[in-house]
Amino acid sequence: MRFHMIGKPKLLITGGLGNLGSWLSEYFSNKYDLYILSKNVKNKLNCKYTILQADITNIDDLKLKLNVEFDYCIHTASYNEFFYENYAEKALAVNSLGTRNLIEVLKDSNIKNFIYLSTFHVYGNSAGVLTEDSELKPRSDYASTHLFAEYYLKQFYYTHNFQSIIFRLTNSYGSPKYINSSKWYLVLNDLVKSAFENQVILLKSNGKSVRDFIWMGDVCKLLGHGLMLESHDVYNLSSGKTYGMMELAEKVQSVYKSRYGKKIDIIANNNDQTKYLELKVDNDKIKKIINFEFVDNFKKEINSIFDLLEKNRY
Repeated sequence: MRFHMIGKPKLLITGGLGNLGSWLSEYFSNKYDLYILSKNVKNKLNCKYTILQADITNIDDLKLKLNVEFDYCIHTASYNEFFYENYAEKALAVNSLGTRNLIEVLKDSNIKNFIYLSTFHVYGNSAGVLTEDSELKPRSDYASTHLFAEYYLKQFYYTHNFQSIIFRLTNSYGSPKYINSSKWYLVLNDLVKSAFENQVILLKSNGKSVRDFIWMGDVCKLLGHGLMLESHDVYNLSSGKTYGMMELAEKVQSVYKSRYGKKIDIIANNNDQTKYLELKVDNDKIKKIINFEFVDNFKKEINSIFDLLEKNRY
């Protein structure tokens, strides 16, 4: 039995203590009666929420814990640590079947909208212009398992009229909320951490690769609008602007010099002979229905990451 009380709309965020999920949770906590579904609950956020501890791969666990009549859901829970052993099996269990379990439990409720954060990697290309109509050519288990989840959402829309919207996210950036984050391998986090700990910025590539980066604050605002959309559709969630790895490294270098009064070196991987091409993840489709201006907040977030590292130095 699900329980529903009059008051603020109830929002469920899966993975709401995670890297991007924690940003979303803090952003929506004042606007919604917030519930966070998480397997690991050791971290705490500085906002009001109800924690629901459950394993998304266990449908019986979900049925037991999700006994609230939610108005909305933002599904961010996923397993993306491709460098761990048995990644393919774990990614399939969490990203694909875990998503299906969640839909199965929520499909008979009165939920108004379900947002799924997929990835632009489902396109498989790292060059050219990528629109929502581009051919899907996943080239990794990370991409394939998220695409499987997209198909489950389409399946349940046709069989149960389950309303959902898929956002194919590019590379979101923003300071981790806690020092024990599992996402220090993400580009901006890694560059700042390298500068802080080693007084040098080490690039894993030759610095010529480009990526679309979108600020997590913009992701939060766009998904806030997305919850109100009534269309069952797919949208790219990108800034529409690409940045080179060397360009990001230089931003970190500049902030480091401002903070600590010292210029540090940037060392590229000269063994990387890859020739990188231009990439554009087109966001015209979402901008046609949501009037939005994207923010370049790299300097602020680089400073915030340095703040986090300084605070936890000892």
